Amino acid sequence: MHNIVYMDEFHERDLKPTKGLQKYFKLVEEAIPVFFPENSLQECACHACYYSQTVPAFTKYGMKYVECNDCNSLWVSPRPSEEAVLRYFKESDAEEFWRTEFIHLADRKRKEKILQPWIRWIEDSTQEYYQKANSIADIHTKQLVYLDELRKLQRFDRKLLINPFLSHSVVGGYSDISIYQEPAMQSLQKANVDVVTLFDVLGMTAQPAELLSAIYQALIPGGLCFITTTLVSGFDVQILWETATNIYPPARLNLFSDAGLLKLVDTAGFECVEFSTPGILDIEMVD
Repeated sequence: MHNIVYMDEFHERDLKPTKGLQKYFKLVEEAIPVFFPENSLQECACHACYYSQTVPAFTKYGMKYVECNDCNSLWVSPRPSEEAVLRYFKESDAEEFWRTEFIHLADRKRKEKILQPWIRWIEDSTQEYYQKANSIADIHTKQLVYLDELRKLQRFDRKLLINPFLSHSVVGGYSDISIYQEPAMQSLQKANVDVVTLFDVLGMTAQPAELLSAIYQALIPGGLCFITTTLVSGFDVQILWETATNIYPPARLNLFSDAGLLKLVDTAGFECVEFSTPGILDIEMVD
């Protein structure tokens, strides 16, 4: 396994303009009791190592975070169902604001500093580990401008988008990308691809282990899964804890530790060939 540390110089305000972020968080706080009433939530064990003993961590927007006594992962428990989470991302005012306004406030910077590096990572690693790959599927992206970059990947003849919470009006312009709008677990049963991208999705799914297992089954033997997620072991999270701006439900139902994430992917059947810890914004978020 390659351990990679990536550093770059840019500011959080370039990617998440403060005024827009404050409005988004206000909408999230208002939406949570509507979409996730307390009597619909269920207690759960650690999704990384399945250990059941936990320590209370903090409460944010009415949802309780707990920490695993074994692998130190952090997650929301009691938590909503996967169906409720998908409905939130499809129907809430918060996510409508994210898709139609907030995400476009820093399009150029996000493309330059996040999306284009993702594309280079996919290209370089596919060339190194699986040169014959010619199909790719992206799952549940919230980064709509990422689709513009995805369609530029020349090496892939077949491109799929698995996303149940984007409307036809949003994805209709991407005729060169096959669109599956059923939930991922169902859509993956029909997919048979060389590469899957799972960017910032493990944090927002109520069923991370089940999702990774479904991806493993959908991949061609030797295929690749690219994952990005916010880890609880990040410097900013450890220092700021409940005040960290990048911890909020339901987009961050799960914040795995390094050990927890590696356990999770191993249990699903994967071999981890690269593990990167960017740390790009950690210091600035604490400052």
